[in-house]
Amino acid sequence: MLIFFGTRQVVRDDARPGGGMQQCPRCGQYAMFAPRTARTYVHVFWIPIIPLGAAEPVLECQNCHTRFAVAR
Repeated sequence: MLIFFGTRQVVRDDARPGGGMQQCPRCGQYAMFAPRTARTYVHVFWIPIIPLGAAEPVLECQNCHTRFAVAR
């Protein structure tokens, strides 16, 4: 029997205000940055099962969808 397991980040929309228009370090375009919350989970068959650590705030470029950690 073949079992697929590992870790992956689950990203959810964040209701907090933030982000804004700025230049993305990855794609170089001026784009909106949306606030998100990312949390790492252990998954089995791509279904999140066990959360690892706390949820972290991130900003996501709306052009290339790269996520950047927010300094606390």
